Amino acid sequence: MQHTKTEVPLKWFGDVIWQYRGIYAELLGLAICLRLIALVEPFMFQVIIDRVLPFQRENTLTIVLLIFAAVSVFQVGFQTLSGYLGLVGSSRVTQDLGGKLFQHLYRLPYEYFRRWNIGEILSRLSETDAIRSFLIAATAGLFLDILFVAVYLGVLFTLSSQLTWLIIAALPIQALIYLGFGPIFRKYLRAQFDASARHQSKMVETLTGVATIKALAAERTAIEQLKSTLARQLEAGLRAGKIDIASAQMNFVVNRALTILILLIGSKLVFSGDLTLGQLVAFYLISEKVLGPIATFSELWERWQNAGVSRQRLGDVLSAQPEPLSELPKLPANLKPNLEICRASFSYTADVPVLENFSFRADAYSLNLVVGQSGTGKSTFGRLAAGLEKPSAGSICIDGLDLQDYNPHHVRATIAYVPQEAYLFDGSIRSNLLMGNPHATDEEIDSALASACASQFVETFRLGLDTAVGERGTSLSGGQRQRIAIARTLLAKPKIIILDEPTSAVDNDTQTMMAREFERLASTMTVVIITHRPQVFTNPSQIVEFN
Repeated sequence: MQHTKTEVPLKWFGDVIWQYRGIYAELLGLAICLRLIALVEPFMFQVIIDRVLPFQRENTLTIVLLIFAAVSVFQVGFQTLSGYLGLVGSSRVTQDLGGKLFQHLYRLPYEYFRRWNIGEILSRLSETDAIRSFLIAATAGLFLDILFVAVYLGVLFTLSSQLTWLIIAALPIQALIYLGFGPIFRKYLRAQFDASARHQSKMVETLTGVATIKALAAERTAIEQLKSTLARQLEAGLRAGKIDIASAQMNFVVNRALTILILLIGSKLVFSGDLTLGQLVAFYLISEKVLGPIATFSELWERWQNAGVSRQRLGDVLSAQPEPLSELPKLPANLKPNLEICRASFSYTADVPVLENFSFRADAYSLNLVVGQSGTGKSTFGRLAAGLEKPSAGSICIDGLDLQDYNPHHVRATIAYVPQEAYLFDGSIRSNLLMGNPHATDEEIDSALASACASQFVETFRLGLDTAVGERGTSLSGGQRQRIAIARTLLAKPKIIILDEPTSAVDNDTQTMMAREFERLASTMTVVIITHRPQVFTNPSQIVEFN
C-alpha cells in the first residue's frame, strides 16, 4: 500500500460548510451573546464584595441576585438553542460530505479497490469527521476566541494593567510549547493512524473469513494475529499520547504559575490599596476566560495536527483519479453485440504478464465457451472484456467501437460480468435482483429467474422473493447464490453477458438445465461462458482454449 502524501484541500470541505452559512451565522451570533453574558458574573462578584457585603445592603444584594438569575435564564436559553443549531448544522454537513465522498469513491476504477484493503479504505473514509470538526471549530471558535481574548484583555486593563501584563507575557511561552511539540506529535499521530488502519483491515479480513478460520480450527492463529496488530496500534498510540501529555502538562505548569503570580501580586496590590478585593476576584474570574481560549488554542492545535494527518490519509482516496463518466459519450443504443479483443496485454505486476497479445472475437448473438486450466487468465479475461480492468496494450471493441472512448459506466451496463463467487447484499432476494434495474416489473423478475433456473427454489421459500439472504447471501447455498446473481444480471438487460463458471456450484441436472437456458439466451444477447465443463453445452458457436 502506497501513500500519496497529498492533503485534501480545505476548500473541498469548506464548499459544503458554506452552503449552511445561515446556520453558522446564527451560531456565531449566539456565541457572541454567550461570551458577553459571561462578563456579567465577575462584575456581580465585584459589586457584592466591594459594595454590598461591607455595608450589609440586603436590598441591593436582592436586586443584584435577581439580575444575575435573569441573565442566567437567557444564558440557558442561548446555550440550548446553540446546541440544537450545532447538531442540525453538523448533521447536514456530515450528510453532504458523506454523499460527496461516496460519489467520488464509487467513481474510482475497479483497480483501486483491488490494490487497497477494505479496512484501509474504511479507516481513511472515517477521517472526514476529524477534519469537519476541526473546520467548524476553527472557522467559528477561533475567530471568536481571538476577538474575545482582545476584549477580555481590554477589560482586565481597566482593572489592573500590572496583572494584565503578566497574562500577556505568558502567551508567547505557550505558543513556543505548541510549535515545539507539533511536528513530533504529528509524526507519531500518523504512525498511530496507520497502525489502526492495519488492525481494522485485519479485523475485517478475519471476520469475513470466519467460516474458513473455524473450518481449519485456526482460531488461535487468528486471535494471535489480531492481538499482534492491536499491540502495534496501542504502542503507536502510546508514543503519540506521551507527546500529547508532555505538551498538555507543560501548558498546565505555565497556567498554574500564572495563577499563582496573579494571586500573589494581586494580594499585595489589595494590601497597598491599589486594588479592591472585589476587583481582584473579578480580575481572576475574567483571567480564567482569557486562559480558557488559550487552552482552546491548545486543543485546536492538537486538532490541527489530527486534521493534517487526516487530510493526508483521506488524500489517499480523494487524489485517486476517478473514471471519466461525464466526459465520455455513451455507446450507441442500436449497436450490434459483437465483442472483439485485439492484441490485448494485461498484468497485475509489471514483471508477470497474465495476458499478452491476446485476441478474441465473439459474434453477435452467439454462445462462446472459454476453457483452460486454472491460472491461465480466464477470469482476468472476463473482467477485462467487461471493462472492469484496462489493458496495458491493445484494444477492446464492441461493434467496432473502442470501449476506452466511451463512458465506462455505460460500457459495464452493456457488457455484464458475473464472477464465479457470487456476492449478494444483506436484504431480500427481491432487493438483490432489483439492484441493476430498480424499476423491473414482476414479469421481468419471473423471466430472469426462469432463465437462471432459480424459479424453482425461490418458490419453495415461504416468503418467496422477500426471503432474507443474510450478509453476503450466507442464508443461501452456493448454487442458489450463483443463480440469483445471474438472474440479477439478466434483469439489468445487458447486450453481452460474461459468466465465470456459472454452473460450478450446482448438481448435474441443474447444470444441464442451465446450459439449455444459456443456449436459448444466445438468441437475445451475446453469451460468453468461462467453464471447465464444455461438454454440457450441445452446440456452442466456438470454444476458445487458454493455455
